Amino acid sequence: MRNSTLLVLAVDAPEKHFEGAELDGLAATFREYIKALIPAVRARACLLPEAAANRAAAMAGIGEAENRLRLGNGDTDAIRGSVAARLARSVKTLCGHYERMAPR
Repeated sequence: MRNSTLLVLAVDAPEKHFEGAELDGLAATFREYIKALIPAVRARACLLPEAAANRAAAMAGIGEAENRLRLGNGDTDAIRGSVAARLARSVKTLCGHYERMAPR
């Protein structure tokens, strides 16, 4: 999942590297990843004490990801690129929280 975000995050302006339909496809993929990651990250976060910094950070990341799921694709390639990048950042962030909270 994290590696797929590099397609969008490694470039300055995704809309200059991908066409509208490609950006819509990337956004749809990132949305599916987020929908799969949210319950997994929440489950790990809930195992931590309520005052744990990792728990608070993970819950904030989940909230931000849920807000980004509400974004539409946009009417222009510039907006589509921005939406895809925001969704990709949420995927990357949720992956990081999931890995940091892994049982040791």
